[in-house]
Amino acid sequence: MKSIFRFILCIGMLALPTQLMAQSVAYVDALRLIDESPQGEAEMQKLEEEFGVRRQDLQRRMDNFVAEEADLKKNSLLMTSEEVDAKLQELNDLQRSLRREQEIYNNDYSRNRNQGIARLEEMITEVIFRIAREREIDLVLQQVVYASSNIDLTDTILQELERMFEEGDDS
Repeated sequence: MKSIFRFILCIGMLALPTQLMAQSVAYVDALRLIDESPQGEAEMQKLEEEFGVRRQDLQRRMDNFVAEEADLKKNSLLMTSEEVDAKLQELNDLQRSLRREQEIYNNDYSRNRNQGIARLEEMITEVIFRIAREREIDLVLQQVVYASSNIDLTDTILQELERMFEEGDDS
């Protein structure tokens, strides 16, 4: 009786790898989907429109600061010590203000970018779930060391995102 049980157990263990192999696995490159999808490109364009003028204004003001600093170095010998001290104080105040504004800009930009990426990731995840269910895929991986092109679903997901974008369906 024990030998029959062992035999059945061995047969079952041999069949286990073939059952696991029957499972379908796919891979998607989420970063590529974010970068190359029309929705991702639209999100980056939206950020540029929203923050471009502000960034350019801040850069212009920083360039002016550098020019004023160079002007002080060049003309300091022609100025009185009081004028030099006053100009240095003015430049220090301007530098602090510019650093503060740069930090605020960076925080605002990062917050909006992260919110946009989160919305995009949510949409991409929904598309991945839908396509995985349609194709009866048991497991979809996003981060792997190596994936064969045979299991790479990235292009399929990208095509679906492009179709959705053209139809205006960004839900």
